[in-house]
Amino acid sequence: MPSDGAAKRPPSPDQPGPEQPLAELRAILLGPDREAWEAMRQRLDNPSQRAEDVAGVLAEAVRLRSRLHSDVKLRRALQPLLEEALQLSVQSNPRMLADALFPIFGKAIRKAITAELDGMLQALSQTLEQSFSLRSLQWRWESFSTRKPYAEIVVLRSLLYCVEQVFLIHRSSGLLLQHIAASSVAAAETKDPEMVSGMLTAIQDFVRDSVSGAGSETLETIRMGEIEVVLAYGTDAILAAFVRGVAPRKLSRVLQDALDDIEQKKAEALHTFSGDTSRFDSCRPQLEACLLGRGKPDQPAATSWGARALLFGLPALLILALAGWWIYTAAIERRWQHFAQRLESEPGIVLTHSEERGSKFYISGLRDPLATDPASLLPTGLSPHNVEFRWEEYYSLAPRFAAQRRLAQLKGELERRAFRFMTGSADIPPEQRFLLEDVGSQMISLIQSAGALGQSIQIQVRGNHDPVGAEQLNSALSRSRAENVRAALVALGVPAARLIAMPEDLQTCSAVEEEERMFCRSATFRVTGAP
Repeated sequence: MPSDGAAKRPPSPDQPGPEQPLAELRAILLGPDREAWEAMRQRLDNPSQRAEDVAGVLAEAVRLRSRLHSDVKLRRALQPLLEEALQLSVQSNPRMLADALFPIFGKAIRKAITAELDGMLQALSQTLEQSFSLRSLQWRWESFSTRKPYAEIVVLRSLLYCVEQVFLIHRSSGLLLQHIAASSVAAAETKDPEMVSGMLTAIQDFVRDSVSGAGSETLETIRMGEIEVVLAYGTDAILAAFVRGVAPRKLSRVLQDALDDIEQKKAEALHTFSGDTSRFDSCRPQLEACLLGRGKPDQPAATSWGARALLFGLPALLILALAGWWIYTAAIERRWQHFAQRLESEPGIVLTHSEERGSKFYISGLRDPLATDPASLLPTGLSPHNVEFRWEEYYSLAPRFAAQRRLAQLKGELERRAFRFMTGSADIPPEQRFLLEDVGSQMISLIQSAGALGQSIQIQVRGNHDPVGAEQLNSALSRSRAENVRAALVALGVPAARLIAMPEDLQTCSAVEEEERMFCRSATFRVTGAP
């Protein structure tokens, strides 16, 4: 019988325990599946492996989703990612996107510029035609009489057209999506719209197939007699307008704007179009906005003779008034030019600047004080109020002005000379006789200078007296003093005809002291006839 220690001893590894058979049975039954589960767990726990598995089926899954399902969930889910990816790509390498879009936008830009230049040339041609013709004068008179803008009259008379029908066509299938006709178009004139849209698509395909190099080009206009078909193209639709008359260049722009608006609002309906046109009934307002036109107005009644006279008389009067104003302005301008030339030739005047500002003339320069007053030289018809003089004083070296200044100098020196006399005496004191020769020489020089200038002068010898004594005696003394000085000067060679002896007209001395009264008993000189 074994002991307790032997009973508690654990089994050795070589001896199988009670759990070992169960583990072996589990391994036999679940071994392969367990290994597969473990491999799957490790695959799911590995992000790299999981991404690689999804990448292998992502493209096919997206393709199947977009083909088998008509909802837009996938598109809306991918839209933010694509927009962000495109934005990052443009920021990192904008040249790549520019190179990719240039073949598309480059051609479109060139086409748009060409169309705009054609429109500018056409508008310039029309403007020239409407500005220099008898018809333009009639239009201007109509604008004046009806009080309508001239531009509106030009449009009414020159751009006579009417958009009769507008077709909205699916671009890829060529099926008609919507059609609208103007109220002025009779029902008999409207053909089957679906047939017309099919014919337009067939004509465009024929042109592409027949003309070499026109695979990517599109028809813009089709002319059939008086009817012109103007086409505008979008990504998924075509807008065709049937126009009777001469369509303006702006009509293509109107159609393109309307088509862009329709494609923006009906983008999903155009992408998934399968024949149901009822989804495009809401586009009729945009199509009705394209039914533009200018109808030819009624012919105006024959104008009266008064209206004709006014029509042709007003321009004639305006031309005559402008001609008269031009002649008057030219005459005034010539007068001012002649006046300026006369000033330049006038001695003692140097003209430095002359200009016309508005209705006034401004003249500036140098002027000798002895020169002629410029205002006195203004010719008849020129008002002194319309001219402003600005002169700076200067002394001219012209001989005439030098002689005049010499004459004024001699005159001033002579009139400052005086002979003094004793009380009650009219004889020239001996101490004063030495002044006679000097004064006589001054008088002779003064008379000669005045003669050189063509002037005749007179020299007055004025006798004076002090306030002491009787008035009758003082008056006789004054005259005697003047006559004695005159006689002495004549004896020295001064022409007697130029000397006049006379007393002072009024009492000019009021001195009280003897020293002051001595200066009153004198003979002075005054020159007349010289400036």
